[in-house]
Amino acid sequence: MYRLLIVDDLPIIVDGLLELFQGQERLELEVLIAYSGEEALELLNRHRVDIVLSDIKMPGIEGIQLLKEIGARWPSCKVIFLTGYNDFQYARDAVTYGGFDYILKVESDNKIIDAVERAMAKLDEELDRERIVTKAQSSMRRALPSLQKEYMLGLLQGRTATRSGLERLFREMDIPLDPEEPVYLLIGRVDGWKEMMSAPDKALLTSAFQNIGDEYLARGARYYSAPFEFAKIVWLIQPLVETAGVDDDSAANGSGGKISCLGHAAGVLESIQATCKELLGMSVSFALGAEPVEWDGVAERFYAVKYELAQGQGLLHEAILIEREGSVPAEGFVGKTADVSDGFYHARVQMLAGCLENSQREPFYKLYAELTSIWNESGASNERKTELYHSLSAVFLFHLQRNRDVCDYANTQLDLAPLFGRGDALPWPELILYYRQLADCCFEWNELNGAVIPSEVVSKVHQYIEKHIATDISLNALADCVGLNPSYLSRLYKQNTGIGLSKYINDYRNMTARDMLLNTSMKVNEIAGALGYNSALAFIRFFKKQNGATPLEFRSSRSQPSGHGQ
Repeated sequence: MYRLLIVDDLPIIVDGLLELFQGQERLELEVLIAYSGEEALELLNRHRVDIVLSDIKMPGIEGIQLLKEIGARWPSCKVIFLTGYNDFQYARDAVTYGGFDYILKVESDNKIIDAVERAMAKLDEELDRERIVTKAQSSMRRALPSLQKEYMLGLLQGRTATRSGLERLFREMDIPLDPEEPVYLLIGRVDGWKEMMSAPDKALLTSAFQNIGDEYLARGARYYSAPFEFAKIVWLIQPLVETAGVDDDSAANGSGGKISCLGHAAGVLESIQATCKELLGMSVSFALGAEPVEWDGVAERFYAVKYELAQGQGLLHEAILIEREGSVPAEGFVGKTADVSDGFYHARVQMLAGCLENSQREPFYKLYAELTSIWNESGASNERKTELYHSLSAVFLFHLQRNRDVCDYANTQLDLAPLFGRGDALPWPELILYYRQLADCCFEWNELNGAVIPSEVVSKVHQYIEKHIATDISLNALADCVGLNPSYLSRLYKQNTGIGLSKYINDYRNMTARDMLLNTSMKVNEIAGALGYNSALAFIRFFKKQNGATPLEFRSSRSQPSGHGQ
């Protein structure tokens, strides 16, 4: 219901209009009246008003002044002016100041009612638009964390972006980092799980670990955090003050800020470990990049720090590792092969494998050229060249094994024998061309079959879910079964089916549960186990949410074949 305010200094007009609109029950209007601009303002201060029907010329506060006051109080209010012939130009000018319409006082009742109906229709339209915008904003807020995570993990996997592009995307996605400033990379890991812990419980504890880390890091830094792989969290950190507590001498020689920042970070990480131990009952480990890195180098640092956590002391529980000095060359990889650490070398190979898996063609070729430059260097050791040969062979063999169609296609284009051995000591420069051609085959197959892949992937995913519903149907397991990156599979599935993977799994579980309840004599706990639930209670909660009834209520409410039991 809308509220209409009638304002005129002539009581006969006010009373006549009041009677007119009280007789229009179909309009569902609440009508207020005022005999002056001052009286109208008092009502506007006490009540929301949607439509005002006002005289243009009144003693005291006139129509245009009243219009301004209404706009300040109720911006969406529609003001219709009543005017005589002598005020016609004046009223028309008032519309330019935000008035909705003007009507001659001698017009028929139908004209006046029509003007108010148009004002109501305009209010309806604006309200609908506001609801759409509000709904869109709400959806955007819900989707924002997923968009943030997808974009930031893309940067960590090698996606390129200009500084201006970063600035725009950080602003639009509300990512609280400065594209002008370098960042520290921190990776945290849950060291292990208790036996028989369910996947949802693991996800919940990983999220709690992330929240604890966020809370501690927020006290002195800008940061962004995201989970990746399984039970790992990455933080991108920009300390607010790097040199706090550092004396002038140490600051002057350029080392104090770094020592202070790393020392503070180590103390914070110990606190996070202690809190996780106390509150969550689990141990966690960390690897921290020793140097801040510019945004165009975050992918290299990410892989280097991740490798640091995955080898050596990183295998221990409750470790805090600071990335070794010099693990990332200051001026790139080319020409630095003699003194590059193993950690950085393996990180680059991992990056190359990631580019191949995610069809990132240009980053792959750039990284490949840097890595294989060693095969053209006469001074490089034969052992190092051989190590790269075996590393690249492992990368391609793993990719082809996971993607049998790509393997078949590559086999028609190239002899795959060099992947298994150099034969008669194939010259190193020729290997550069060979692996480049093999990469071309992989990328070309993806481009040629991009339109066919989705339906095949969806079909394989559905078959896997049906076969493994009682065991492991996590996103990682589904991605492994079709040989795709988990986040890419999730996007691909939704693009081609219109629903998310989790919804399909829930729908399939629900459909299977209903069928088992109606067409078998299985007990509720047996059905729960067959659908992958660790407890009957979890299954009952799921089923009731989906169907509005518990499994037993659902079974008893429908006719059952003879012999069915509980």
